Amino acid sequence: MKNKIICFLSVLFLSISIYSKDKIKVVAPDGLPALSLIKMINEDSKIDDIDIEYKIEKLSESLVMTLMKKDADIAIVPSNLAGQLYNKGLGYKIGGTVGWGSFYVISRESLNSLKDLKGKEIATIGKGLTPDIILQTLLKKNGLDQPKDIKIDYLGSGNELAPLYLSGKKDIVVIAEPMASKILSKDKNSKANIELNQEWKNLFDVAKGYPQSTLIVSENILKENPSFLNKFIEKLKESIIFVESDDVKRLDYISKAKITLPNDILDKAIEKANFNFTTAVEGKNEYMIYFKEIAENNKKAIGGKIPDEEIFISK
Repeated sequence: MKNKIICFLSVLFLSISIYSKDKIKVVAPDGLPALSLIKMINEDSKIDDIDIEYKIEKLSESLVMTLMKKDADIAIVPSNLAGQLYNKGLGYKIGGTVGWGSFYVISRESLNSLKDLKGKEIATIGKGLTPDIILQTLLKKNGLDQPKDIKIDYLGSGNELAPLYLSGKKDIVVIAEPMASKILSKDKNSKANIELNQEWKNLFDVAKGYPQSTLIVSENILKENPSFLNKFIEKLKESIIFVESDDVKRLDYISKAKITLPNDILDKAIEKANFNFTTAVEGKNEYMIYFKEIAENNKKAIGGKIPDEEIFISK
């Protein structure tokens, strides 16, 4: 009986090992993060004879569940989730940044700086989460005390926020791409007055801003096949260049991948999306500032503490 159990476990271990080497699962949330993979999804079903399975998660809850179950080898995630997964000991490390901040303050009146928001009401999303923490940090550093100096109305999503603004029920919104471009395309009197990523650059004297979407990689790949990761990242860089080009295949690729993005504002959304792949080593300073600010406002958002520098892939 004991020998049978040992035999079974050996076969199980071998099957897991073979799976991890012969097939790689890649997952990304729907929208702009998934768009960075569009060329790969359509053209790169294999890298180095290793099958790649791409999955686009329509719901953020599904993305989190997939990663909590460790049912992905590579993923693009909100940057605070990268910290959570690492702090929970789930074996994911940061490989780099795919997209930097793409939140904008949009209004019909002219606003020259965040200080001009004093005494006003703004609407945004994600109370207690990264968009809110970025906004709250910037407001505080500009001398605005919330709720004394400014009122913030939180809504569930950009899909809920945009119609309220366009109908005139909200006068100032803080919203990300692609919804920012959707608003600007439908209301010609509206302006993207302030880019939060630029404000963050100025405030913390960093080159890139704050990391919005992060490439994370299972430690198993780092141990078993680091050369695969290097080739994957090169393909990802090529895919981002493709997305930002005027290649006629883009719309067809987006449709085939079933990524939810309105075609009529695609170019504008991409222009403002701040795609810029940056390796973990190159972006380490930006991440540590980001994690520090998140921790000061809501440690739960990054798993209870600032991740140590082992979170970064060093090559």
